Amino acid sequence: MGRVARVLVVEDDPTVARVLELALRRAGHEVALARDFLGGLEALGQDWDAIVLDLNLPGGFGLDLLRHLRQELKRTTPVLVLSGLKQERTVVEALQLGAQDYLAKPFSPQELVLRLERHVAAR
Repeated sequence: MGRVARVLVVEDDPTVARVLELALRRAGHEVALARDFLGGLEALGQDWDAIVLDLNLPGGFGLDLLRHLRQELKRTTPVLVLSGLKQERTVVEALQLGAQDYLAKPFSPQELVLRLERHVAAR
């Protein structure tokens, strides 16, 4: 990718968060981590080039963060949902709320980085 992206990762699992952080940093991006719903809510107030969002978070549900980002903050930041929830209705709801992409866990870190970069480049 041609430029460094500022990426917010909202993920409570320390192992998954570390894998994401390493993969994104290796690809040349700046990464900030939020480990729970409230941390994610606070971080949404900043400008990001992209957001990787888990759904099951301590203190709340990731789709509520996505709803807040789109409806209250009116931001079009690319959001890639990364979740263990694979039910069709959850995937459809995430996409209807404005997520650019949805990856189910377990996931390929390289695939996630490439998908994220594609959405950032398209902005």
